[in-house]
Amino acid sequence: MKQAPVQDSAAARPSGYTERQLMRIAAVIAGLVLAFTSGAAAKGAAAVCKADSDCVLVPDDCCGCTGGGKQKALPKKDRAGAERARQARCAGALCAEVMSQDPSCAATSAICKEGKCTLGS
Repeated sequence: MKQAPVQDSAAARPSGYTERQLMRIAAVIAGLVLAFTSGAAAKGAAAVCKADSDCVLVPDDCCGCTGGGKQKALPKKDRAGAERARQARCAGALCAEVMSQDPSCAATSAICKEGKCTLGS
């Protein structure tokens, strides 16, 4: 029985991409999978939070409120995963040094309302 020849890892790469670029692409894909699957799990859960202390404010995109972006409320237990996904997705992103006018940036706290984390005042 013939075996297929073993390919050099550099030869197996899509042309034009370095190993570092492929690793970044993989990290972004993993972050997106994590973001979408944890969101789906949260929708099926009975309650995400029980008290305001279960919730935190986090940047909603690459740039937070002090970088022209916006913020959102998340369960404290999801903060680390969301931050890893954001860092992978936003590697190399540049943010403006300007306070955002987005309404979410007026929130000074995250609160638990009807079992879900939301922006507080």
